[in-house]
Amino acid sequence: MRDFKVVLCSINSKYIHSSLAPWCIYTSAKTRCSDGIILNVTEGTVNENEDTLLERILSRSPDAVAFSCYIWNIKTILRLSERIKSNRSDVIIILGGPEVSYRPAELLEGKSFVDYLLTGEGEVAVPELLNCIYSGRDVDIPSVSYRTADGLHIDLRAAYTDEGVSPYCEEYFSTLNGRIAYIESSRGCPFGCAFCLSGRLGKVRYIDIDRVKKEMLSLAKAGAKTVKFVDRTFNCNKSRAKEILTFISELYGKAIPEGTCFHFEIAADLLDGELFEVISALPQGAVQFEIGIQSFNEATLKAINRKTDINKVTANIERLVSFGNCHIHIDLIAGLPEEGYESFVEGFNRAYRLKANMLQLGFLKILHGTPMAENRAAFPCEYSSEPPYQVTETPWITKEELRKLQLAENELDRLYNSGRFSRTLDCVLSESGIEPFELFYGLGDYLLKTEKKGSMPLDEYTNTVYDYFSSLELVSAERLRDAMIYDRISTNNSGVIPERLKVVDPNMKKIRNCIRETDPVKNGVDRTVAVLYTENKAIYCDYESRNPVTGKYDVMEYPLERE
Repeated sequence: MRDFKVVLCSINSKYIHSSLAPWCIYTSAKTRCSDGIILNVTEGTVNENEDTLLERILSRSPDAVAFSCYIWNIKTILRLSERIKSNRSDVIIILGGPEVSYRPAELLEGKSFVDYLLTGEGEVAVPELLNCIYSGRDVDIPSVSYRTADGLHIDLRAAYTDEGVSPYCEEYFSTLNGRIAYIESSRGCPFGCAFCLSGRLGKVRYIDIDRVKKEMLSLAKAGAKTVKFVDRTFNCNKSRAKEILTFISELYGKAIPEGTCFHFEIAADLLDGELFEVISALPQGAVQFEIGIQSFNEATLKAINRKTDINKVTANIERLVSFGNCHIHIDLIAGLPEEGYESFVEGFNRAYRLKANMLQLGFLKILHGTPMAENRAAFPCEYSSEPPYQVTETPWITKEELRKLQLAENELDRLYNSGRFSRTLDCVLSESGIEPFELFYGLGDYLLKTEKKGSMPLDEYTNTVYDYFSSLELVSAERLRDAMIYDRISTNNSGVIPERLKVVDPNMKKIRNCIRETDPVKNGVDRTVAVLYTENKAIYCDYESRNPVTGKYDVMEYPLERE
């Protein structure tokens, strides 16, 4: 019997991302599949030329290709699948993943090139399906849907696995190449938010904690700079969370190389005194936390079945931020039920004042299989029929209001989340009394009206921001310039000063010499020096030390004599 070649294919959103799903199936299938089934994992990105992706897949001479499907790659996968069939009509196309798990009938009826669809997890179902195909046996596997002579065979029973085997095989590490690595210590979620699929994965199932620790060390030693836990609520089991965080703290700089960062999604209201004690002792930059606030509106939280003590969330985020040792990322979602424009803006301003390192303004997406998608009467809204199914209007918020939020989001990312303009924002907001949302939306609207919306080089964007804030006279031009020059020097090691921030100072040579006498420049170091005229001091940076949480370089100050 000839070999049966199978390509497990993952199409990532960016090259920097690796993929966990195909490797989970690969290592499981290695032990479950018949000897004649030859497995190969092939990865690509949605940004690659599709001809190149197609050639990479077909070069494996596959008999079957299995894709992991998500909202960011489903369009690419469907196009590739159709082209694979056009080139090789005998190749079997298998689709799995959250984007197809809950609509097999729709896809089998509309996409003739798709042969099998899987609902739920694939570590057991995929090997069983491949064994059936290879041996010619009838396919009667829970969670597998396909066509028959009599019509469609639809099975929506989601497949679940036991703990399974580790996906981190030798082949996986050979492809990692410093990309973001993913790891799981649990599956499922104890909550049932109406916009999320995680609650449909069954009760929370935990992977043996000793295996998790071993895998953490393997990923860190393999050179992964960021290791993201995909657990939906990492701290729902407080004792496990404490043990894993303590493990990081004790081994950081030893078995775990410095510079490695572990990312966790947590529920802030589940933090307690013992966890805070562990978190406060973590090495700087070793951990980052992502916290989904989603909304401050109590009616909205109730409507989406999100049980959250919002006051406790707020207080606990403030406490996390105060430690200064972990990067804190918080999320809001626009377009949720019962949330109008004014309510969202109020919540945005409240979230901004928490001073997290990153504030993500996201937009609701109606995912297949979620309560919001399956009960339209209870969750009325308009949304795109194409991935990522983003909400365009609800009974509580209009298209125009969502457009305003999108303009604000663009500048939030460039001004605040980039970390490049934090001192500038503090200066403008404190001096003017303007609300944070008004500032970001105003800049976004200005860029749109002046046809400057879109990407632009950093220096050009810096000049534009200076011009905009100067024109509003929210703060004096001198204080604005000093704040922006401090931001520039602390975040950009090029030593180049954007045009609007340059000042020709006849005393600069003297100032440089005075600083050099106090703090000699090391060989090979390019020092940048500037003067803050409103504070009568010079600042300088040698770009040797960088804060792993904020990404900013240490800036030294040198007081100037008043004339």
